[in-house]
Amino acid sequence: MPHRSENHEHASRRQVWRYAALLALLWTVLAGISLLWNIDRQHDVSLQLALNTARDAFKKDQAYRQWASEHGGVYVEPTEKTPPSPWMAHLPDRDLETTDGRKLTLMNPAYMLREMMQDFGHLYGIKGRIVGIVYLNPNNKADPWEAEAINRFSAGQAQEVVEVSAIDGDQYMRLVRPMIMQESCQKCHGHLGFPNGSVRGAVSVSVPMAPYAAAETAAHGAIAATHSGVWLVGLLGIGWGGRRAAARLGERARSAAEARLAAQMFSNALEAMVITNADGTILRINPAFTQLTGYDADEAVGHKANLLRSYHHDDAFYAGMWQSLIEKGHWQGEIMNRRKDGSIFAAWETIAAVAEPDTDRPRHFVASFRDITEQLEAQKHIQHLAHFDPLTDLPNRALFHDRLTHALAFAARDDRKLAVLFVDLDGFKKVNDTLGHRAGDELLIEVARRLRSSVRGADTVSRLGGDEFALILERVVDSEDAVMVAEKLLNALQAPIVLNGRDIFVGASIGIGFYPDDGEDSASLLQHADTAMYQAKAEGKGRFRFYSSDMTQRQERRLELEAGLRTAIADRVFQVYYQPKQSLKHGSVAGFEALVRWPHPELGLISPADFVPLAEELGLITQIDMLVLEQACAMGKACLEAGHRVTMAVNLSSLDLKSLELVESIRSVIDASGFPAEMIILEITESFAMELGSGGIEALERLAALGVSLAIDDFGTGYSSLSYLKQLPVGSVKIDRSFVRDIGTDSRDTMLVQTIVGLAHSLDLSVVAEGVEMTSQRSILRDQECDEAQGYLISRPMPAGDVLAFLQAEEMANS
Repeated sequence: MPHRSENHEHASRRQVWRYAALLALLWTVLAGISLLWNIDRQHDVSLQLALNTARDAFKKDQAYRQWASEHGGVYVEPTEKTPPSPWMAHLPDRDLETTDGRKLTLMNPAYMLREMMQDFGHLYGIKGRIVGIVYLNPNNKADPWEAEAINRFSAGQAQEVVEVSAIDGDQYMRLVRPMIMQESCQKCHGHLGFPNGSVRGAVSVSVPMAPYAAAETAAHGAIAATHSGVWLVGLLGIGWGGRRAAARLGERARSAAEARLAAQMFSNALEAMVITNADGTILRINPAFTQLTGYDADEAVGHKANLLRSYHHDDAFYAGMWQSLIEKGHWQGEIMNRRKDGSIFAAWETIAAVAEPDTDRPRHFVASFRDITEQLEAQKHIQHLAHFDPLTDLPNRALFHDRLTHALAFAARDDRKLAVLFVDLDGFKKVNDTLGHRAGDELLIEVARRLRSSVRGADTVSRLGGDEFALILERVVDSEDAVMVAEKLLNALQAPIVLNGRDIFVGASIGIGFYPDDGEDSASLLQHADTAMYQAKAEGKGRFRFYSSDMTQRQERRLELEAGLRTAIADRVFQVYYQPKQSLKHGSVAGFEALVRWPHPELGLISPADFVPLAEELGLITQIDMLVLEQACAMGKACLEAGHRVTMAVNLSSLDLKSLELVESIRSVIDASGFPAEMIILEITESFAMELGSGGIEALERLAALGVSLAIDDFGTGYSSLSYLKQLPVGSVKIDRSFVRDIGTDSRDTMLVQTIVGLAHSLDLSVVAEGVEMTSQRSILRDQECDEAQGYLISRPMPAGDVLAFLQAEEMANS
């Protein structure tokens, strides 16, 4: 509705501005026409002024000529400027001598006028002269334009000829009128044979147009400035008027829209709405009210609003509601209401008071509410998920520590013991690897059920993660109480668990820690119970052990491993196994990951998970990583010489990058092996990559400068930050197996992997998926355009002696 009203308002505004634009255009056209008319008019005025000047000059000429003709000329003393006229030599009285002996000569009117007009022309630029086709003085010879005019005068075709034309390159207003032969003219010109009344010549006047053109130009500027000002003022007026009109129309449209909104509010509102008068009698409801409560308008209007009362609230609750409405004018809160069918629902309700005009006294109450029952249930569910494991519904690690902290506080207050049992399943990984993760989840659910049924209701059973569980036994008297529970747990887990129609046997290793003997806080107590569990697992699994501060056997094994580790490094006895990575696009082997193994003379082949943490703790990991790199480069060179161009990926520890000699050590290994640096991939874990400071990033950049590629391992298991990833000089990421595991069955993992692939590609990074164990997983990853896959589906890690044979077999299979 607001969208439609806004469209209507915008349409009204557009209509106003269209009219304003048309009016502005019309005003501009009128102003332009007026400007052109005034400019043209000014030109006519300039011509008229010049013509009037010419006519005035002609009139003065005529007046003077008439006066001089009537007097027969004027006698003047002969001078250089006024010598006796040769053109009047035929007159006997041309020359006279006065009584006092002065000599005078007769100046005829034409001569005098010519002399005067010459001075006039020098002073004012206005030229005038007598012209004729038949003439006495050559100076009176008519030019072609004047001669044509005289002919027209003689033929009776005109009495005046006016024209603007050029004289010596300058524009002049030229006027010529006929000169008629009169009796007074016969004295000097009678011998030319012109009878009285005939056209004997013409008087020509030329007025320069330059002053008038300058005045016209100045007038044009004034006219243009005046019109521009008037035009601009008009446009401003139109704009102001248009804005006022648009504002009025907009206000009118908004008022109309608000009225429509008010009229349709009840019928279209998603929340239930009701209007009552001051005493709470319902005046109006909307369809949402009927849909939510079951009451239609006939059943609700006219009744009190308390027809929804559920009686879950006491009178004090409603008294507080009315007090808030009277004092504040509104109330908002959670309330339990009853539907027509008697069912109760939780509602979030807002009530606002509408006061009488110019008073604070309520006239109406407007209430809106919505059903939040599902929301409350969802909140409870979210709170449950925050504290309980979603798979087993056991308390999670956070709730476990919270309960343990409270239990320790009560134990300290009552001066009593408390036991913590750390339970780790034996053989769980084997179930996951052989039967799949779904079967593993079912096994965990059954284990949780058996653990819960083996303890008292007051005791806490928690899943910490994976196949690790922890129990809190409160009010234990001595160790026998914990022994009894541990044995009960072991017995419960010894019974077979049916998965996929098969009997599966899993055991457990249990570590036990006591308060206050083994720890006085939750962290240390759980850690010591964990330590005892590892002792039990090291002694053969399927048993329990109490935490002992000395635990000599464990320490002896640790010392034995430490000494053996140092010897193994010195003797370079470590072996490298190679797990292939397959190109999902081509199906060929793209490379191998080098995985270190320790062939212990007594303990057999030791997994890196058992000795790498110790090597890191002892600061020996860099030496091991360099040994692995040497063997991987040698293997890569052998593959290259056999015609197989495959990459070699080697894991780097977080401690490696802290070594100042790391770059030089790696450079030396690469140079000695002859294996191309660009075919070497160095992998670091995501959790470590996220913790890199500027120094660590610089170390990675120095490694990249060697030509090797860098990859982020276990991507997604930490607090992934692609924005931070952009700062690292890496070329690829490896998606952790925990996301690939359920890619075909869990839509969230499928979408997450697809998102990681897409974002990585947007950063120009290649993607390797770890833990690919099923064909369906590989198909999904290929469809999601993942670059490479690694896992048991392609191959398990293999010793160096099997690599070339494996490559040869893969090449034949793909040919």
